[in-house]
Amino acid sequence: MKRLIQTIEPFPFESDFSAPAPAARDTVTLQTSELALLLSDAQASGAAIARNDTLAEQADRLEKTSSELKSVLASIVELATCLEKAAIDEQDRAEALERVRRLAAVVIEGQADLFSEQR
Repeated sequence: MKRLIQTIEPFPFESDFSAPAPAARDTVTLQTSELALLLSDAQASGAAIARNDTLAEQADRLEKTSSELKSVLASIVELATCLEKAAIDEQDRAEALERVRRLAAVVIEGQADLFSEQR
């Protein structure tokens, strides 16, 4: 079986054949450029985490608001259906339905604000 030699460490010859004292490996040495790259990477990672958290919060808020708008629109459709079936004067029915349509238009136009608003 062959072993792959990954590193070779010098072995100083001593006349008493004792092993040399182990070298202290507690020190890390970095060049200025390496340290700058490490700091740059840490800053980029931190910024990406903060950006992702902010985007997740915005997505949650948008989803909640969109769900609420869908509920409001469903209620408006339900109201319009009730008005169409109600036993009221045709002119009153037409006026009520027109008001419902205008209300629905305001809600639908308000949805565009969801995508343009930055909170």
